[in-house]
Amino acid sequence: MFTNCRVQNPECRRIGLVTRDKRPVKEQVKSGFLIAGKLVAAFCIAATFMAGCALAQKVGITSQIAIGWLLIVISIVVIATTVRFWASGFFGFIAYGTLRFLGGSLFASSLHLSALYMLSLAASLLGMSILCVRFASRKTHIIRIESASLVVAAICVLLALPLMDSYKSVAVLNMGNVALLLSWLAARHPPRPPHSAHAKSSHV
Repeated sequence: MFTNCRVQNPECRRIGLVTRDKRPVKEQVKSGFLIAGKLVAAFCIAATFMAGCALAQKVGITSQIAIGWLLIVISIVVIATTVRFWASGFFGFIAYGTLRFLGGSLFASSLHLSALYMLSLAASLLGMSILCVRFASRKTHIIRIESASLVVAAICVLLALPLMDSYKSVAVLNMGNVALLLSWLAARHPPRPPHSAHAKSSHV
């Protein structure tokens, strides 16, 4: 039946052409390794940042504090210089976290957590995912202020991870939302360029 549908109905043939990946197997494997490489790189950067924060909080151990701040600075520099590399995947990561916390709110009592707290986290992540949806496409042009806001949002997400047992995590996430919102407003209303001297002279 399915084969007859594809032969007789051009709409079925069109759907089959759309869903089938026409790329060579080599290109598909390369794309899969690239996605896996991005995930591994993101995990390594996040782990480096978290390790740096843990070492920087050591009291009275100067060498570990210095190493911790060094790791933090290195990870932030890497995050800032690779924004275009991870910006498109950041939206998916935040959206996935939103769904997880929304589902977790249904089982908050069994997790010994407040349902209101889980919903607050989900709402903060939902707001961040909405503000990041414009970066979901790899072809999106990202201006400098948007890159800076993405870096701030990513750092806020990393800082919120060890605070997930308190409302401090919600406050930290919303700091990232404020940065994303300000960059969105700045992108929608860019400053007007000053009139050139030639334009002024033409009016005279």
